[in-house]
Amino acid sequence: MIPISHWAQVESRLVLAMVFAFSAATKVFPAGGYASFRKSFAELSGPLGRWTAGHRGDRALPAAVPAAEALLVAGLLAPAGSDLALAAAFVLLLAFSAALAGALRRGSTVSCNCFGAGHAPVGRAQLARNALLMATAGTGLAGSLGDSGARPIGVPALLVGVLAATAPAWIAAFWDDLADLLATPG
Repeated sequence: MIPISHWAQVESRLVLAMVFAFSAATKVFPAGGYASFRKSFAELSGPLGRWTAGHRGDRALPAAVPAAEALLVAGLLAPAGSDLALAAAFVLLLAFSAALAGALRRGSTVSCNCFGAGHAPVGRAQLARNALLMATAGTGLAGSLGDSGARPIGVPALLVGVLAATAPAWIAAFWDDLADLLATPG
């Protein structure tokens, strides 16, 4: 029997892999998505973003974000090194949260563009989403501590795991839309 700690790790990895895959894809593939992300990146990253706007980092630093997210997806889905990928996901989410908190503190009205072109300005909803995703990474790391190693998972069990991870991943990806929908009017 596979212990619950193993399933906690597997589910955390699947949820985060789906979230980072969607995030990277929406920054790169839709028409105007990357330009929109670069613009918001410059303002969200504060002084670093303003400095890179006139230097070579203007293209390199924003391009590193979807590249890092794509690398995390590969690391989270690979059985070997998944603990490192979970820790890296936590650190990346912490960096994203620091950028969002800095924008809030400065009173910025830039949209996050974390999952494609957004309309709403940065708010506490994005910080709450990132906190939940960091908790997911922490749960995966905690699950790996109680796990004695990789175990083969049958195809039916893996399919159930993927289906179970899909709902929280979509909620995270469409968090801003849900926050707008559930916000009290006026």
